[in-house]
Amino acid sequence: MKSDYRRIGDFIRKVSLRNTKLDVTNLMGINIDKFFMPSVANTVGTDMSKYKIVKKGQFACNRMHVGRDKRLPVALLKEDDIIVSPAYDVFEITDQDVLNPDYLMMWFSREEFDRNAWFYTDADVRGGLKWEDFCNLQLRAPSIVKQNEIVKEYNVLESRIKLNDGFIEKLEETAHAIYKQWFVSHENSDDEKRVKLDNYIETNPKLSLKKNTVTTYVELNDLTTTTMRITGSIKREFTGGGSKFQNYDTLLARITPSLENGKTAFVDILEEGEIAAGSTEFIVMRAKKNISPYWVYCLARDENFRSYAISSMVGSSGRQRVNEKYLGEYIVSKIKSEKMNEFHNTVEPIFGMVKLKSMENGKLSMLKNILLSKLV
Repeated sequence: MKSDYRRIGDFIRKVSLRNTKLDVTNLMGINIDKFFMPSVANTVGTDMSKYKIVKKGQFACNRMHVGRDKRLPVALLKEDDIIVSPAYDVFEITDQDVLNPDYLMMWFSREEFDRNAWFYTDADVRGGLKWEDFCNLQLRAPSIVKQNEIVKEYNVLESRIKLNDGFIEKLEETAHAIYKQWFVSHENSDDEKRVKLDNYIETNPKLSLKKNTVTTYVELNDLTTTTMRITGSIKREFTGGGSKFQNYDTLLARITPSLENGKTAFVDILEEGEIAAGSTEFIVMRAKKNISPYWVYCLARDENFRSYAISSMVGSSGRQRVNEKYLGEYIVSKIKSEKMNEFHNTVEPIFGMVKLKSMENGKLSMLKNILLSKLV
């Protein structure tokens, strides 16, 4: 009902507790997916006493780049105290008997909220959002009983997704452990039994995709830093340029800091025979004949390979990219076809289970979005 709508500012107040005693050391930032994450800022020589403390149950947000990112990075802290940049806003709910913090975070997670926030950004190139405009954004606040019911339903879905995420991580750890045991721990030092990587893979292989063809499109943001999953994609017309790939290819971020952070994915979300398009900011790695595509993905996650890739980066500071041709010069042990086949058959069920759990999470996320859409 319209009478349920009120200003967000009617429910919150700013908090500005500085880290004057330097007793909080966990510095965090906020990503556009609205989660706290370890900060990558260089704090050498920085006066950390000016940083703001966020306590459990409080929110922090970064209003500076809403116009550019079309999202408001805002997060609710559910763990021990952290510190954030002095440029962030920290706020809390004035009366939790009237507004549930988890319900407010659900409201912030809605796409419609981000669209409204973007609409109110200023004309600055980065598109900042004024605090007054943030406070004037509308919030539907039904009774606290109704809020608690909605939060409970949402948390059931969240818990299931987290459970699957944990299972996926364990599956990936198992696959990488097998890879390391078979191909890293016992590498042969005999130069005659070592070959260049381009004997085993192609990078950015040529694929034909007609302009204006509607196909799956994957952004760099759809790759994660810890798992093989592609977390999102859209259907759109192919406009030319960018990367093209198929199922069983591996996508490797080529730009800093995404490569250093570990953004890599295994493609298994496409229809049979579909050619997808994607960002120019990742390299497509494809297994050659008789080479396991699972081996290629595990190699892309291997610390030694990633260090080699990082060492090949060229370009100006902050916009460095991997030299694609240099990757083919990477030296690996020559692998007998029998061993490659055995590895493929051993890890194939693991990759299959990751796909199943990822599909389940996709359906659960759809249910979450449906629930969020019903908040209005």
